[in-house]
Amino acid sequence: MSTPTLYLDAARGVLARDWTVFKSYKMQFFSQIISMFFGLALFYFLSHLISVESFGSHSKYFAYVVLGMIMVQVLQSTMMVATGLQGELVAGTFERVLLSPFGGVAGVFAMMVFPFCMSFISALITLTIAVTVFGLHVHWQTAPLAIPIALLGTGAFTAFGLIFAASAVLFKRVIGGAGLMMTGVALVSGLYFPITLLPAWLKWFSNVQPFTPTVELLRHTLVATPLAHSVLADLAKIVGFVVVCLPLGVVLLSQAMRLGQRRGTIIEY
Repeated sequence: MSTPTLYLDAARGVLARDWTVFKSYKMQFFSQIISMFFGLALFYFLSHLISVESFGSHSKYFAYVVLGMIMVQVLQSTMMVATGLQGELVAGTFERVLLSPFGGVAGVFAMMVFPFCMSFISALITLTIAVTVFGLHVHWQTAPLAIPIALLGTGAFTAFGLIFAASAVLFKRVIGGAGLMMTGVALVSGLYFPITLLPAWLKWFSNVQPFTPTVELLRHTLVATPLAHSVLADLAKIVGFVVVCLPLGVVLLSQAMRLGQRRGTIIEY
């Protein structure tokens, strides 16, 4: 068998393991759907309660927030690899992956597949509920373009997930840092309110990370929200983060594993 085939078989094995663990919790998926519904209901009624002059209508603000919620789900899927790796280190099962021909870095990438698939399914369910129950209007002509944009954005987000995974290998802790990053992203990326409301010193952070252009492009393709910049400018920013940060994340994770092996701290927790 060729090397790519062997790697694909190993990745399918990791995916099958993650699916087996997920479905062993019988009510987990249904509880997530219920949580999505109540989250949408919360913002739907809030959109009718608060003043939304900058959006022009309550429905436009609701559409704005729905896409922010979807982006959070995608971002969480890339951050989950770090918490998943921490769990592997606690259980003492990651050493088998690290010492196998598959390798530690490839194993971490394989661990990202299932969370991303689940985030994609969750995003579709969230969008479906928002359309069928709460009357969200989707711009169907450009909606298919959201898929490649989401994939490109996920590539940029993955770099941050790899950096947190490296910290899990080195410092055995990551949950606090990942939670802090999620909070910061929600604040400066315009997930729940326009970045124009931010003070000048925070707006700088909105323009130097890939989350803001990704969610803006998704809103533009799915609900026809106007862009602050051109499509090419936003795409160039996201591609730049993928090209620069993704290899950097791979290098940091690889070096963290090598350092842990030299120190003999991989199996420690």
